[in-house]
Order: sequence, then C-alpha cells, then structure tokens
Amino acid sequence: MKATISLEGLLALIHGLSLSASNKRWLGEKLIEEARKETQSTSIPASRFYGVWKDEDFPEVSADELVKEIKESRKFKKESITW
Repeated sequence: MKATISLEGLLALIHGLSLSASNKRWLGEKLIEEARKETQSTSIPASRFYGVWKDEDFPEVSADELVKEIKESRKFKKESITW
C-alpha cells in the first residue's frame, strides 16, 4: 500500500516525535546529505564530453587545415575606409 504525505504533514510528524536537538540535527544532516547526492547525480561533468569530436566526423579536413582555417577566420582584414 502506498501512502502520500505532504511535507507539512511530515514536519508535523517529526515535531510530534519529541526529538532531542542532537537527533534533529542528525536528521537534518542526513536529509541534506541525501539532497546533495541527488543534485550531484543529475549534473553532467564536462569530462563526459572529452573526445566527442572524432576524425571521421570531418574526413576531408586534416588537423593542420582545420587549425589554419580557424586562425585565418580570427584575423581581421585591415581595410582603409574612405569617407
């Protein structure tokens, strides 16, 4: 049997248990620890994307040609502007 409980109801239940301060602190730390684990597991580390680019994705372009293309695209042409 599944039960549904609201957070307010859960908090009321915890208050009704007459827990000591150290028990409340322990419970709070456990909840925070669990929430951190869930948050960390949902984020995607950048290291997961290392090596995504494969040579077969661009077979007609060598690494040297690609570097040259990138460098040339970053150069600005100096053109004289006349008014």
